[in-house]
Order: sequence, then C-alpha cells, then structure tokens
Amino acid sequence: MGLFMDPLDEALAIPDMPKFINKEQVERFRGTGRVRIEDDVLTTENGCVNWTKIPRTVHEIEDWIAGVDDDSKYD
Repeated sequence: MGLFMDPLDEALAIPDMPKFINKEQVERFRGTGRVRIEDDVLTTENGCVNWTKIPRTVHEIEDWIAGVDDDSKYD
C-alpha cells in the first residue's frame, strides 16, 4: 500500500491495537498514501518567514511524541 499505510496495517494486526485506531478512517484514506504539511508563511520586503514550526523528520516526530524534544522550537 505504500509507506503511509504499512505501519497502520501492521498496527491493526497487533492484538488489542485496533481499539486505538479508527479503521473506517484508515480505509477512507487508503490509496492516498501521502501526508501533506502546509506551511504558514509571512512574506515581507526582506523575504519570507516560515511560521510553521513542527517536527518534520521521523527522528524529530519520535522525539516529540516521546517527550524528549524541546517543544519550544515548535511554538
């Protein structure tokens, strides 16, 4: 199914895990296979300022979820 759905399919195969996953929503988005992150950008005379401060890499996301990342950089 692609990188997006593989972990969800694996999670659904774990006993007791499906109670934490909305299978109907998973099926609704099956086949889309992508996550879109849109940035909020301020354009000024001197250039652009990206106001979207979120973890983007797998490592950043895992650290943020685990609570070991500095949340202030995403404020």
